[in-house]
Amino acid sequence: MLMSKANPHDAPVLHDLHIRAKREMTDASRKDAKSLTQTYTSNTSLVAILIATITFAAAFTLPGGYSSAPGSEGLPTMSRKFAFGAFLISDVLAMCSSFAVAFICIIARWEDYEFLLYYRSFTKKLMWFAFVTTTTAFSTGLYTVLAPRIHWLAIAICLMVALLPILTKVLGEWPILKLRFKLGKDFKSDFLDMV
Repeated sequence: MLMSKANPHDAPVLHDLHIRAKREMTDASRKDAKSLTQTYTSNTSLVAILIATITFAAAFTLPGGYSSAPGSEGLPTMSRKFAFGAFLISDVLAMCSSFAVAFICIIARWEDYEFLLYYRSFTKKLMWFAFVTTTTAFSTGLYTVLAPRIHWLAIAICLMVALLPILTKVLGEWPILKLRFKLGKDFKSDFLDMV
């Protein structure tokens, strides 16, 4: 602006140069964002497939095993326990949410920039849900098996596993939480929510 005021004759050339530089910066930023998002997509899809595999296997290797008693062959031995129902529900939720993330990763390869930005936020929430429900399935499965014999150990394991997602969330978001604390509670930014 100062250069164009100093020499109005060169103003159109300077304006064109400014527009071109802005366009090149925008294109470079989009390319970098796409590259980072593609890396995120690859890593996220790998973790989602691993969670889906774990939860799928857990559904067929049920805690307590299967009954061999006449008349109830093949039925789960712990099927009447509340913790067993919680295990099944959390296992199914973990598997479904991780399958959804894996499918979204396939769609994200289409390279629509706006979709990729939305995709990262959405899959982050779905993966967190899959993590929480997988740990819940693990703890309720162990509780189902251990509670009849060693009740205190079953409760201790459930408490430790329940603290794992909370601790992971706090440690993973600690730099952002520190920044929010420093900036104050009145500061609102969409940028911090995207991180």
